[in-house]
Amino acid sequence: MGFLSDFNISADGLSAQRTRINIISSNIANAQTTRTPGGGPYRKKEVVFKAVNFNNRLKGAMSGTGNANDGIMGVEVSKIIRDDGPFKMKYDPSNPDANAKGYVAYPNINPVIQMANLIEATRSYQANVAAFQSAKNMANSALTLLQ
Repeated sequence: MGFLSDFNISADGLSAQRTRINIISSNIANAQTTRTPGGGPYRKKEVVFKAVNFNNRLKGAMSGTGNANDGIMGVEVSKIIRDDGPFKMKYDPSNPDANAKGYVAYPNINPVIQMANLIEATRSYQANVAAFQSAKNMANSALTLLQ
């Protein structure tokens, strides 16, 4: 495994966690949105990751970066799914989005869980930054030794 693989694997993690942070932020921002352009309340979204064989993906782009059988895995966003769970119903007959019985449908978002997920995604992002910095420091040290 070459040191360029280290950078690319960290970059995969950074990209995946950035997408996750954006989706979680959107969920938090829309936790009280009762009307969307598509109609109805906002629906929570979640990011699904999948592991990808890093070297197979790079095989055509960079030759000589390790053996395709060495099992080095990266990550990428597989899809962003919408949670179709039930909405939270709150009684508020004065709300313009209330139904005939006076209940308003709010998104199925728990802000506390979303904040915990945001902290986890942020820490994962920071860990990938630290791994990238470590790989950069090792590469710089190796270049210094070669001089």
